[in-house]
Amino acid sequence: MEWLGPAEVPRPEQRLARDGPHAPRRTRRPVALDAPTCRDVRRGQVLFNSTTTACASCHAIGYRGGKLGPDLTRIGGVRTERDLLESVLFPSASFVQSFEPVMVQTNGGERHAGVLRRNDDKEVVLATGPDQEVRVAQRDVKDLRPSPVSVMPDGLAENLKPQDLADLITFLKACK
Repeated sequence: MEWLGPAEVPRPEQRLARDGPHAPRRTRRPVALDAPTCRDVRRGQVLFNSTTTACASCHAIGYRGGKLGPDLTRIGGVRTERDLLESVLFPSASFVQSFEPVMVQTNGGERHAGVLRRNDDKEVVLATGPDQEVRVAQRDVKDLRPSPVSVMPDGLAENLKPQDLADLITFLKACK
């Protein structure tokens, strides 16, 4: 498994220079990760389904899990371990097609961010959380545009030990 060392993790100002002014801002760099020698797929699966990470509330594997984020049933066959790690550490760095976040501003000044579920003649429907959605009538929509910030919160991995993160990535890589 490849791990990001301290020199490889871009600082916020480096990401801003690389990704432009709409890149999500980070106030701190993630902790440097040392590669744990023993990785456990089962511990990763438990962590994926736990309330600690809440991965399964938004992502499905097989027939279990949420639908807010992409289905991860075969993610290990299409993504490298490094891609998986970066997706967990930097959820706003890239988006899977059909799960791009959008921002809706209403005529009344309200703003709603989420994943676009429907945009028809009558209303705009955004998924804003695992079991949450916002409906805005088309007549109330002032602006609808892509959002640079993922619905998946930044910093989920900050509370994980390197061993937990290694186990989680190992589990995801095993999903083929």
